[in-house]
Amino acid sequence: MKNAKLSSYFGFAVKSGNLRSGLNTIKTLKKGVFLIAVCHTASDNTKDDAKKFAIKFNCPIIEIKDATLGEYVGKENCKVAAVTDANLAKAIIENAN
Repeated sequence: MKNAKLSSYFGFAVKSGNLRSGLNTIKTLKKGVFLIAVCHTASDNTKDDAKKFAIKFNCPIIEIKDATLGEYVGKENCKVAAVTDANLAKAIIENAN
């Protein structure tokens, strides 16, 4: 069951243009990533890549376990997403548990 607050914050990130989804898209970013979110259904290789991005951008990483990340961001089969707004990232982290 989806967390309603978490769903709202991901929705705000999508609408404001502060969410990038997909490994290839995140790979093109140079800076300004404040959170990496990875889906619990992602492969081990994808999770490893997400961890590398978290190290590269020096930001936290969270694993979404209560629903798929695609359900939160409105994109089917989305496995990894980056939040590029500090306040939204903080709100997502606080409500992820």
